[in-house]
Amino acid sequence: MSLKLKLTLWVNVGLMVVLFVSFTFVYYMFLRVSTNGEIELLKEKARTLLLNDLPHHPEFWKTGTQMDEMLIPQEMLRYILPDSSVEHQIYSDSNLVRYPAVYRTEASNSLIKDDNGILVFVRTPVYKDGKQVALLEIGRSLRKLGDYADMLISILILTAVGALGVTLFGAYFYTNVLFRPLQQFIKTMQNIEESGSFRHIPLPANHANDELTKLGTTFNRMIDRLQEMFRKQEQFLADASHELRTPLTIIESYASLLRRWALQNDQLREEALGAIISEAGQLKLLTQNLLSLTGSARSDCDQKIAFDLLPILEQTAASLRVTSSRDIQVQTRSADAELIITADPYQIKQLLVILIDNALKYSQAPVEIRYEEAEQSVTVEVTDHGIGIAEEELPHVFDRFYRTDKARNRKQGGAGLGLAIAKHIVDKHHGDIRLQSTLGLGTTASVTLPKSCQ
Repeated sequence: MSLKLKLTLWVNVGLMVVLFVSFTFVYYMFLRVSTNGEIELLKEKARTLLLNDLPHHPEFWKTGTQMDEMLIPQEMLRYILPDSSVEHQIYSDSNLVRYPAVYRTEASNSLIKDDNGILVFVRTPVYKDGKQVALLEIGRSLRKLGDYADMLISILILTAVGALGVTLFGAYFYTNVLFRPLQQFIKTMQNIEESGSFRHIPLPANHANDELTKLGTTFNRMIDRLQEMFRKQEQFLADASHELRTPLTIIESYASLLRRWALQNDQLREEALGAIISEAGQLKLLTQNLLSLTGSARSDCDQKIAFDLLPILEQTAASLRVTSSRDIQVQTRSADAELIITADPYQIKQLLVILIDNALKYSQAPVEIRYEEAEQSVTVEVTDHGIGIAEEELPHVFDRFYRTDKARNRKQGGAGLGLAIAKHIVDKHHGDIRLQSTLGLGTTASVTLPKSCQ
């Protein structure tokens, strides 16, 4: 069953329930108000009759007397004794007499609905010298009221049927209008599924700010993101294939050379083995970096510990200072200074190595490292005075395999993954990384990390 049909049926079922409850209430209130009015009139009539001192004046019940004159059409008056026998009785509707007389010691009234309409009975005790001696019962047939009640039921039923017909037509028309955008959504999705291409759902220029429009806008944004992710994936595969193909080609070439010529030439054999080992190391580094990027981002505190960042910062700078034979200047600190953060120390050290190594690669001047502590975070800045990065390149430097100077890549030994890994580490620690650079003047990499992992 389609959603449109379900909605139409539920709307009509709901309307029928509302109409049934409403019409039942209207019918009940109509009968209640009408019969209560008649009951009050009969009670007032009983009080008037009792003023005639009925126990001492039985002659009032004779034909042609005042009692007979008070009898109106479709009414009954009877005088019931304690043994439930009827001593006096006058009536203008024989249908009322069919109901047996029952003696009661308290005032009461009842409402009976039979084939001839609605019957109302009012019973009032009759006292003599302070003691009840009889019961005055007045009955009235409300045949017209019954006819009106039946007419009201017919009107309500016709109204319900008419409302149902109008609602069916209106619901069908409304659901067609309502689900028209959904039909477009389905058609667009089917086209995407069949063709494999990304498409937007067409939205009107002056569209209303309703849920379906929001759904369409969200879908279009999702398509844009999927298209961008698909483009990046294709670029990633192409770049990864290129990066893997180069060392594999070199390894294959030198292996072939070894098999053909290098077994008798020691110098050639050493050159080939050195090249194979070097390229194998490059492959290993590349695969490790790719695994770092595809690792799941876990942000729970169980994976992080509290430690002092300053010793790690100084030790990393000292190690790279020795291996690169370059000047790396670290902001001096007092003897008791501490910079406690909760993080993964191994990943933080990897982050520092990437930033400092990048600064060394693209600058011959000393590299400067500064840090700053805030109430809830710490900031580390790595500054070089090298070639810098063009302004149009800055938005892409954190993309995988992106290099501002592709010609220097093989010489420098990089694969364009360093800053992508750095951003991945910072994101896992809920931090922020930014690059500020001026072409020809240098670059400053700024990393802000929260002190706590919460």
